[in-house]
Amino acid sequence: MESKDIFEKLTSSEPKLLTGLPDSFGIYALWDHEKQIRYIGCTPKATEGFRIRAGNKHVTGSEGRSHKLSQAYCTGRMWRYCKKLDPESASNDQSSEDATLAKRLRTLFIRKYCGITFVEIPENGVPNYFNYLTSLESQVQNMAPASMRAWEGLGFKPCSEPSILVDQLIDENPDLQSAAERQQEIYNEHVRNA
Repeated sequence: MESKDIFEKLTSSEPKLLTGLPDSFGIYALWDHEKQIRYIGCTPKATEGFRIRAGNKHVTGSEGRSHKLSQAYCTGRMWRYCKKLDPESASNDQSSEDATLAKRLRTLFIRKYCGITFVEIPENGVPNYFNYLTSLESQVQNMAPASMRAWEGLGFKPCSEPSILVDQLIDENPDLQSAAERQQEIYNEHVRNA
């Protein structure tokens, strides 16, 4: 399949929720809560098809690594500090339970409001199949405007909290409200001191 055809399919297909994804391999685009593509990637390992790579790692993985959605929405009430803490930092006030609940809120948010489009690329005897996928990924990324590449690299800046959507989600999950509010306070202090 030609890279231009992959790019066309990724950008013109309706995004799907990040649940129930297949274990197959190929190229994918991650869509934010505003229905904009922010990252184009591939499934670079035999152990990580779409279900594991996009539906699991990008959604629930650690912030500050290559787990794009988790990094993008580590903000406001969905924030948690997972790096080594500075002894003088207000982040030391974060309880592990509150951090866990904030990440749970973030995961619920991503699964409800974000999406994925993907193109399965059959192996069909392609030598060095995963190298081939990585090469295709690079070709497709090079076609994308900067807005579709906003989440490339490590440690990109998270987006601002989509407050109205987070409010709605907390209304549906009131058990997360108190922890989310405490995380918001620590996040505000952390951002002020950064």
